[in-house]
Amino acid sequence: MTAEEPALTPQDSLEAFAALAAHQLGEAIALMRGAAAVLELQHGGAGAGAGEQDALRALNAGGERAQRYVDDLLDVARAATEPDGPAPSADLDLAFDAAAAELESFLSRVPVHVQREPLPRAALESREAQRLFLHLLRSALAAGATRLGLTGRTAGDGVVVELFDNGTPPEADSDPPAQAAAGPFEPFARPRGRGALVGAGVSLSVCRRLVERRGGSIAMQVRADGATIVTVHLPAAAP
Repeated sequence: MTAEEPALTPQDSLEAFAALAAHQLGEAIALMRGAAAVLELQHGGAGAGAGEQDALRALNAGGERAQRYVDDLLDVARAATEPDGPAPSADLDLAFDAAAAELESFLSRVPVHVQREPLPRAALESREAQRLFLHLLRSALAAGATRLGLTGRTAGDGVVVELFDNGTPPEADSDPPAQAAAGPFEPFARPRGRGALVGAGVSLSVCRRLVERRGGSIAMQVRADGATIVTVHLPAAAP
């Protein structure tokens, strides 16, 4: 390292490792899922025994979960990059629909009621907004939520988006609410629940990075009735 080169921080090293691990694991998972597809064609028909069918289902489920971990690691690396170019403008309604479409296979199997209000535009790229909603939804669904509420409004020069869910609340402790709410947003934090969508424990961390890189903020609180609320403050899109 020369005198002109900045020293790498532990966070830089973590992000570099996440990117490398995601690439290597992605190749291994692609080979595994390809082999599973071949086996399913050869042995997954009506003539397959119960044991063979169970093994194929377990192999496919393991591949899906491993792929979620890889996607999480990639999002950690992507969210660490600094934004460039002119201020973006994202349609948050379209971004939420795209995120929900990514989770369609899960939502089709689990009864989840979603109540939405129209959302304003915000100073995010469309892909950023989609990843933001994807990770917010995954965090709630991994906590076992069956009811979700989404509201949005403009507030001065900003936008406020709130996601309500009835999943398992974050673990309560004796710290003040502001300190307790910071924990779930740390990288690889313990997930709120152990549902089918639990990944690498980075969903809320990615959300925080996506929001803060655009000058916004994110917080979590638990209401007296047990509902968890994630509040996101974002700059409003330029006219």
